[in-house]
Amino acid sequence: MFKLIKDKWGKKVSLMENMVSTDQIRIIRTNIEDELQKERIFLTVTSPNLEDQKSVISAKLAISFAELGKKVLLVDANLRRPSLHKFFNASNASGLVDVIEEKGSINLYAKVTFTQGLFLLPSGTAKDSSSNTGLLNKAEELMAEWGNSFEVIILEAPSFLKSSDAHILSRKCDGVILVMKEHSTKKDEAMQTKHYLERSNKKIVGVIYQTA
Repeated sequence: MFKLIKDKWGKKVSLMENMVSTDQIRIIRTNIEDELQKERIFLTVTSPNLEDQKSVISAKLAISFAELGKKVLLVDANLRRPSLHKFFNASNASGLVDVIEEKGSINLYAKVTFTQGLFLLPSGTAKDSSSNTGLLNKAEELMAEWGNSFEVIILEAPSFLKSSDAHILSRKCDGVILVMKEHSTKKDEAMQTKHYLERSNKKIVGVIYQTA
């Protein structure tokens, strides 16, 4: 499987063991900066089929950008299965859902983290599917607002082949990072995701392949 991914994506592929090292994340960050060469970066982190692997990658990548002195916003846009708040030991009682429902600005809900310059916007608690619809309808407006305050905005999206949310969010961003795992991500799922993103003219800036 890894050989197939390597053949298709070349230098964009990072092979990771189960424990993701800081050095590996820094290499990915550098590749993203070289690829995009923008002062303000919007990224979507998703996977063809995984739900429990993206959070660690998203969090460590956000930390890595913040360590450069950049002001970073990490957004848990996986409203159905949020998990980033667990990594940062933060409450998920409020967050993106409240911003979508216009209960207040991001300043009320973004949480300071243990890394200077990194702010977390948890998903908050979605009572029904209207929050997902609101996110998709307001994504462009919200991201423009966030771009006025942050240099790097990273959205952790749901699995690409399981939710249309990831499709919409990826279109709004500068680049997409795909997370795959040995024995969990199937070849056809990986290629289906790749082909969709290419048809949408979205740049895949990184592919992270985790070994079991």
